[in-house]
Amino acid sequence: MAYECPKCQRYGMAWDGRAKVLMCYYNTCSHVIRMSTHKQIPTPQEITAAIKRDASGSNAPTRDNFVPA
Repeated sequence: MAYECPKCQRYGMAWDGRAKVLMCYYNTCSHVIRMSTHKQIPTPQEITAAIKRDASGSNAPTRDNFVPA
């Protein structure tokens, strides 16, 4: 499942289970959002909340609703 990146506004945010982070897979962006320690895959609600928290901390223009692709 891919989510909209708060930095580049493209659908490229995905959970990287090895690094335990959300990462934009576009080479020109490579934005990373660290989440709290997870032993399991986070739910879509947890991922959306982490993206919203990250977007509110930056000046990136983001949309109000994040829809998984």
